[in-house]
Amino acid sequence: MSSQGQSLPSPNFSLSLKEFWRLPSLTIARFTLRSYIRSGWIIGDIVCVWLLYAALFLEFGGNVAYFYGTAGQGLGAIAILGTIVMGQRALNARVYLPLARLTSRGSYTRGLMLATGVLRIPLFLLLLLLAMLYHGHTARLCTPVCIDGATLGNMLPGALGLLANCIVVSTLVIAFSAPIARRPARIALLAWIAAMLYSSTSPDPVAAVLGVTRLPLIPLATSYALGTTAVLSWPALLALLAEVAYIIGLALLARYWMARRDLLLQ
Repeated sequence: MSSQGQSLPSPNFSLSLKEFWRLPSLTIARFTLRSYIRSGWIIGDIVCVWLLYAALFLEFGGNVAYFYGTAGQGLGAIAILGTIVMGQRALNARVYLPLARLTSRGSYTRGLMLATGVLRIPLFLLLLLLAMLYHGHTARLCTPVCIDGATLGNMLPGALGLLANCIVVSTLVIAFSAPIARRPARIALLAWIAAMLYSSTSPDPVAAVLGVTRLPLIPLATSYALGTTAVLSWPALLALLAEVAYIIGLALLARYWMARRDLLLQ
């Protein structure tokens, strides 16, 4: 009896787990994901993943570097589109009713960012499963996998880098969505993107000066390269930590903007 009693979780642990599960941010994330799934919009994400698989992996499984080189860009685009849809559904005029019941406006933005970030994981796993199981040349399930040379050791670093990049992208989209960010902030973001793209495609002196706009992308580029190197080196770990800092910083920025937006509306 005593051994059985020791194996059971303590009441305090169960209570703490329930309190954690009911945190405002987690509750908002759960309801956001549930609403997104019930509305049917999740089918659009699944279709986009299937189209990405059909275009890039159905007839050619490729190797690990090919998978992450193409999947990283494709899932990044899906992260932008899917997050825009989820954000627009969750940040309409009805948002101020649940906001009025929250002690912190940041709970809503954090919950929304958590929901969009968590959704990146099953979508990545779906694409990975499709790419590993079948491609048109064999016309059957692959043995063992369709991605040449794929092992847990060389796939895991690329998965971490890809998911980190997609979560940073989805968090950025939410932080600069209306009504969280105001128009000047969104214009500044678009100006930064334009300057970054110009500095990458033009050889003139102005583009060289604007090259500094690409510095924030160094952690994302390093994480993207994990799909090719498959090595969690110190620079790669630092890049992942920098992306965690990006996510935290964007969450704090969104909290600050949302609080100001609330005050203005009152």
